[in-house]
Amino acid sequence: MSLIQIMNLVKNYHSGGETVRAVDGVSLGIDIGEFVAITGTSGSGKSTLLTMLGGLNEPASGSIMVDGIDIYSLSVEQRADFRKEYIGFVFQAFHLLPYLNVLENVMIPLAISTLGAGEKKEKAQSLLDKVGLSNKALRLPNELSGGEQERVAIARALVNDPPIILADEPTGNLDSATSRVVMELFTRLNNEGQTVVMVTHDEQNLQYASRHVNLKDGRVFSSHEAVAG
Repeated sequence: MSLIQIMNLVKNYHSGGETVRAVDGVSLGIDIGEFVAITGTSGSGKSTLLTMLGGLNEPASGSIMVDGIDIYSLSVEQRADFRKEYIGFVFQAFHLLPYLNVLENVMIPLAISTLGAGEKKEKAQSLLDKVGLSNKALRLPNELSGGEQERVAIARALVNDPPIILADEPTGNLDSATSRVVMELFTRLNNEGQTVVMVTHDEQNLQYASRHVNLKDGRVFSSHEAVAG
């Protein structure tokens, strides 16, 4: 059984008196441990699909099951708990708080955790070690490069031990060498058992995924296993 099962998903947006169908009847299964790259031209619905996967954007119709849970049958509060348990988000814009240091940014999702203050710091520090930033814990975000900020965002996404990482254009603001470092980190996490779903426009990133899903006009245009290079 798939970890994620998307069935007949539809999402409409209303603009200037017109209805635009951003996602148009998408059905897709994603298994535990897959690394799925979602591609498509601008406006194809890929980022909309990702936000719906993360429980942030309610569909007009259809359903998303994650680990047997119908996430849009949950209340808003229950959905927040679901995200805390299942989802780690990584965004193109990093979304780090500029007035908190790196360690404090990684600890943000632990704010409502029952862990003690010392345990929270220890967990955040261990994740900074994992992403190669153990010596930058006390720096502010503006003292880091773009690639380092993205790795902080990845550490923050991992701090609640979610089984699923959702990444929206994670290398969109990075040069090619730094992108490679970030993508190799995603690959290592995936090899350690993390399920990764990534939206990307960068064809160089496709080599890291185990499956490519291409969207066109809000529909699945193609879905196929990656060919080992």
